[in-house]
Amino acid sequence: MESDPRVLNRRGIRGWLNPYHYNLERWAYVFQRLTGVLILLYVLGHIGDTSFFVGGPLGTGPSQSSWALDLSVTENVVGHLVLVLAVTIVVFHGFNGIRLILAEYGIIFQKPSRIEYPYRAKGLRAMQQHLIWAAIVLAIVAALWAGSILFG
Repeated sequence: MESDPRVLNRRGIRGWLNPYHYNLERWAYVFQRLTGVLILLYVLGHIGDTSFFVGGPLGTGPSQSSWALDLSVTENVVGHLVLVLAVTIVVFHGFNGIRLILAEYGIIFQKPSRIEYPYRAKGLRAMQQHLIWAAIVLAIVAALWAGSILFG
């Protein structure tokens, strides 16, 4: 009974939240969704910040005090770290998104084989795994470059 795969697969929500059962493809999936949400939050914050700078919805125009307040929030170590993080997640999300588009159109997939019982999920081909690592490396390089500009 204990070796029955149907019994072993009943992990429920604890199985979803257990990071030890994730492989590279699953982490890429999780980070693609997470970075998408973070980019959305950053864009909304940026729109709010820009709107505040120009005087809000009434458009009264920028003032010296609103500009000083904006710079006090963004032009410090924490503001620069947020910008470096934003560059990192945008580069990862973009490059990983290109990988997903290429996979969706079948450019980096081989022809699917016939499904035979019992079905065993296959991992990604080496090319896709290399592209995931390339997305990670490019994000790190972009973070280092942005950090050298902001902190250098």
